Amino acid sequence: MFFQGAKVAGTAALTASLFGQRYRPLEAGKQLRIGVVGGGFGAAFPWHRHPNCKVTAVADLREDRRRRLEERFECSNAYADFRAMLKDPLVDAVAIFTGAPRHVPHCVEVMESGRHVISAVPAATSLDQCQQLLEAVKRTGQIYMMAETSCFHPATMTARRLRQEGKFGRIYYTQGDYIHDHGSYLAKGEMPDYLERMFFHEGRRTWRYGNAQGLYITHASGPVIYVTGESLVEVAAVGTPIDHPFYRENQYGNPFMNTTFFFKTSGGNSSRINIHWWTASPGREGADYFGTEMSLFERWKDLRPSAYVTRPDSEPELLQADHSAQLPPSLRNVEGHGGSHPFIIHEFVSACLEQRPPAVDVHQALSYTAPGIVGFHSALKGGDWLKIPDFGPVR
Repeated sequence: MFFQGAKVAGTAALTASLFGQRYRPLEAGKQLRIGVVGGGFGAAFPWHRHPNCKVTAVADLREDRRRRLEERFECSNAYADFRAMLKDPLVDAVAIFTGAPRHVPHCVEVMESGRHVISAVPAATSLDQCQQLLEAVKRTGQIYMMAETSCFHPATMTARRLRQEGKFGRIYYTQGDYIHDHGSYLAKGEMPDYLERMFFHEGRRTWRYGNAQGLYITHASGPVIYVTGESLVEVAAVGTPIDHPFYRENQYGNPFMNTTFFFKTSGGNSSRINIHWWTASPGREGADYFGTEMSLFERWKDLRPSAYVTRPDSEPELLQADHSAQLPPSLRNVEGHGGSHPFIIHEFVSACLEQRPPAVDVHQALSYTAPGIVGFHSALKGGDWLKIPDFGPVR
């Protein structure tokens, strides 16, 4: 066990600085009327449990998923084509949980209809799409948020606040991971039902089939940038190719099963990110932060059960990070992706009703997304160092 025997962090200074924020109710009677598009992952977010949010429409091309949304949100106002929803006067904002290659065109349509939008990750799958999304936000003035789960893990939120308070000293190195094995099932020629549904529908390949690791990097790049406040400005990536139809015959031209990315940051520091999908390693969605005064190491599934803080000349401390007091009481027992779902819901609803940029706005979202797109091209070039476009300030 990593850091076996570590003591629990509980000093008065840490406790006061980390857990001082409390839930502040939004203006009474204010409601965000939201439409949910996509009955797969879209059904995982309980928007209806937020006191200032009501699901007023749902949409999915597939009847089975449309019914799932109707039942989940007790909403009978259902559409097959979501575009009809964009004419519905009962919809103020739309949650887009469609296939990744369609996120940008769908979000652009939503914003051009005069509605706010939140999208599943990634924000985009090409640099052209990144630019299209940024221009649409500027042109329409609508609120855009990316639902990056890893930014709202308790350890990530704690690390961000510690950085803002200067507790790390200088964060000179970070390492992020999204490690999620499915390759071993490909090797056996058999898959669990949930993977079969991810990669195939009615005998056709879904967008996930053969997806390049760089095009799904945000679960690892997100926390790194969110915590440090530094963008990733240059990348060299090394991919592991494999001779398997999954990696030979896909729409992305992706030959790699795993990719490791090396980054230079805007602050003159370094970062390493692993996106590995064929591995015997334990699974992980998170990051570690190496500082001159303090470091923080996030959990690994089944190996490191929580986050740890280390300092020079002191024992490692088990970090007890609980931010649930920031949430409406009705969302405090909601699970999902490391406890992130209720924070994503509350942040988007609050941002829309308060008319402010959300935590993961378009600049943040593109700063998480673009490094992987460029990194994929680097891997295809054998690891060349490539510059990453700047899509605006991170914070």
